[in-house]
Amino acid sequence: MAKLFFFPAFTRPYRMLLAFSGFVLVVSVALGYGTWAADAALARQATDQVMARFEIMAGLNWWGQFLVILFNNLKVIVLAIISGAFIPLLPFLVGLLSNGVFLGLLAGYYEYEKGVANSTFFLNLLSHGLFEIPAVLLAVTVGALWGVRNWRSFFRGEKAWSSWGDHAKASLAFVPLILVLLFIAALVEVLVTPLLGNLPSFV
Repeated sequence: MAKLFFFPAFTRPYRMLLAFSGFVLVVSVALGYGTWAADAALARQATDQVMARFEIMAGLNWWGQFLVILFNNLKVIVLAIISGAFIPLLPFLVGLLSNGVFLGLLAGYYEYEKGVANSTFFLNLLSHGLFEIPAVLLAVTVGALWGVRNWRSFFRGEKAWSSWGDHAKASLAFVPLILVLLFIAALVEVLVTPLLGNLPSFV
């Protein structure tokens, strides 16, 4: 029986790409937040669509909220990893750019519309973000590097099935760790985050 490793070898390519992923996330948050200064009407319209999701969530019990959050995050993670295996750029778009802009819009909404300091917003986010953000960054890193290795093998003329299989095995070794992080993040988001302030849970 194969031994399950929750902490596969985190080599230099993974570390470098993870750092770049973090940079992309920060820039994405800044873009979302900056939309309020550039075009408040557009930012308000986009945020209203986001807030409608919170209204639906508010009608569910904690278990329903947990399942919605977990499966929403799982969809992002699966899409980031699988799309990256074919096009390494896609994980940054579906996993980081959209989520980062989403957070930036919310931060601007609570500051400009509700008078909530950014420090309060991000401290509220921190409780489950400590688990969710690393999971997303790791998934994006794994997906992008998987694709880079696949394309490199293709251009080098290596046997596709054998080399791609090795790349898949190396990349998917991180999935158990990502799943555990997402599970913990969803639990914290519905059970702990609401106790820290008056802001709704963040999906």
